[in-house]
Amino acid sequence: MEEEVYVVEKIMSHMMDNKGKLLFEVKWEGYEKKSDRTWEPEENLTENASEALSEYFESIGGRDKLYEDTANALKAKKRGRASSTPQASTKRSKRNGEHPSDTEPPASVKAATWKPPPGSWENHIVSLDACEDEESGKLMVYLEWKNGKKTQHPTSVIYQRCPQKMLQFYEQHVRIVKREHDMDSAEASQ
Repeated sequence: MEEEVYVVEKIMSHMMDNKGKLLFEVKWEGYEKKSDRTWEPEENLTENASEALSEYFESIGGRDKLYEDTANALKAKKRGRASSTPQASTKRSKRNGEHPSDTEPPASVKAATWKPPPGSWENHIVSLDACEDEESGKLMVYLEWKNGKKTQHPTSVIYQRCPQKMLQFYEQHVRIVKREHDMDSAEASQ
């Protein structure tokens, strides 16, 4: 099988994650939704997108300026001020084994009010659990997302958004119990 090639259309911005690692927001060629962008460490960009990286550094005033701005932003954040990150426009190739929508940005970048993604949820869920809502008596499904968020949904939504996950849940929790009548019939036929 041939490895898919993803092309860096733009490096949109940069940030430091909570461990102090520099990450770049990458817009991939052919992926127009903001949700398709990924946060990539510099080492993922140096081989096939080094020119894009160099141009991005140049557009923001250099690597030193990047670290200086980041340090200033962290100081401002501690005082409760918002910081902005410059954007650049470049186009270079990128080889990566993951689809952009399979990776998540760091938690510090995500909005405070998070909503589940549109479309299928199959590849975004770590686990699900179900229980009866005491007030309504309806079956409710609790989802744990790969980004650590937890949400609650009625089964009608789950059947549409992640039917395979729900099927796997049922397969793991359904117990087949033979009735005594069936056991008596089986014994009689022996």
